[in-house]
Amino acid sequence: MRHLIWVVLICSFASVAQGQSAAQKPLRVGMGLMGAGYRGDLAVGEQAYHRFYPGLGISLQFLSEKLISPQLNTGFGKFVAQDRDLPAVEGVQPNTFVSTPFFFVDFRLKARFLRARRCVPYLSAGIGMLGYTPKDVNGNNLLDNVSTREEGEIYGSITAGFPLSVGLELRMNRLMALGLEYTFRPTGSDYLDNVGLLGYKEGKDKLHSLMLSLYFTIDPTGTMREFNPVRGRDRK
Repeated sequence: MRHLIWVVLICSFASVAQGQSAAQKPLRVGMGLMGAGYRGDLAVGEQAYHRFYPGLGISLQFLSEKLISPQLNTGFGKFVAQDRDLPAVEGVQPNTFVSTPFFFVDFRLKARFLRARRCVPYLSAGIGMLGYTPKDVNGNNLLDNVSTREEGEIYGSITAGFPLSVGLELRMNRLMALGLEYTFRPTGSDYLDNVGLLGYKEGKDKLHSLMLSLYFTIDPTGTMREFNPVRGRDRK
């Protein structure tokens, strides 16, 4: 599965990059500060919504006149969660605390609306890869601690991610912009917290994040001097 995801990401962006390079499109690089949280078996009550932990994100995309354009994203972060009341089941005590560093790489399609205005709202969706390492309160890797899970619960440290984002870009000038984005990220794993069959919640674990980004446009050919974000009949 992980190899398929890598192939999809690399081939998708390579083909897009080749086409966009031929058209000499400006490249936009985004660097953001991210706050990440999680929803899973150790997220008790409102903890799943108001606890965020710091991380960083980077994005690459070619500026386009089209409504929908591709974007490559990567970054890293972590989350921490605890449920001291999680009971033992048939003599097996699951971990009641977890600290999980993670990184992600994903390819998204981004739809930008009202592109002629200074404030540009957008939606994006994609597929990617998420690497994670659940650790206990002493910093030990829980993946190797099979005594915290039922027999046969074996998992890897890489899974698929499916980011869904909504955000707003604010153009400061021709080459710089600010962005604010919320991302909800369903994953293909129930073990981001190392708790699977012994947990209360059904379904896979999920991440969500808020990110504040600063975008820089690299435009060595001067295309942005004549670049109009709205094409033909869309112009007012």
